[in-house]
Amino acid sequence: MSAGRLRDALRAGGVAVVPTDTVYGLAAALDVPAGIDALYALKGRPRSQPCQVLLYAPALLDAALAGLAGPVEAAARALLPGPATCLVPDPAGRFAAAAGDAPGAVGLRAPVVGADLAALDLPLVATSANHPGGRDPARVEDVPADLRAGAAVEVDAGTLPGTASAVVDLRPLPGGGDAVLIRPGPDPDGVVRALAAVGVGVVRPR
Repeated sequence: MSAGRLRDALRAGGVAVVPTDTVYGLAAALDVPAGIDALYALKGRPRSQPCQVLLYAPALLDAALAGLAGPVEAAARALLPGPATCLVPDPAGRFAAAAGDAPGAVGLRAPVVGADLAALDLPLVATSANHPGGRDPARVEDVPADLRAGAAVEVDAGTLPGTASAVVDLRPLPGGGDAVLIRPGPDPDGVVRALAAVGVGVVRPR
């Protein structure tokens, strides 16, 4: 599917099954409230819970990181694009539609994708394409049938690695703290190395 067709479906308020560089997700356009409502309803996710913001186009990532404190931006750029979700401050509320009951922060996800998806110029609200507590889908066929039926479009990129992204909290950095590796993802040691290269330490919760 072309980025144009996907964009049209999302702009119309549809939910899409989309690939990342780890697992398949459900996504809606950040600036289309009806789509976000449909995403939460389809997933069965309480509106109090935040979702990530999925950025396929490099220019969208650049815009999302603009204005962040120096160490936060440097750390995020060390990990993104890549298989990580970076929790960063969002004091201006640019991504409040994805924040649930936790405004002021956002989880940014910028996967490595092919040229077609990298041309999609819409920031997306996204969550994994499974039921709460269910297995992360590595193939479109692994997405539960009711979620597929409720989606307006599917983008099939074949079999993905199947381990959800790392989740890295970068919010402590402006105060001199370390990043916190909340979820290890497919390559936790790679996260540590990437952040060490920009002078950022990592705490791994027990």
